[in-house]
Amino acid sequence: MNINAETAAKLRWYKEQKGISITETIRRAVALLDLVERESAGGNEVLLKSRDGKSVRQLWLV
Repeated sequence: MNINAETAAKLRWYKEQKGISITETIRRAVALLDLVERESAGGNEVLLKSRDGKSVRQLWLV
């Protein structure tokens, strides 16, 4: 896999935060991408809501 330094740093950060392998990190990233793409393809919106419930944003992948 060929990725740029910024992407590699983000993967390493997540791996270290969660205490998991890089393989598991990539598996989770792919699973999340799959979920978002399937929901969007099914006509659903993927929303991010702040903890206090005052802010809701729609997640868009292009």
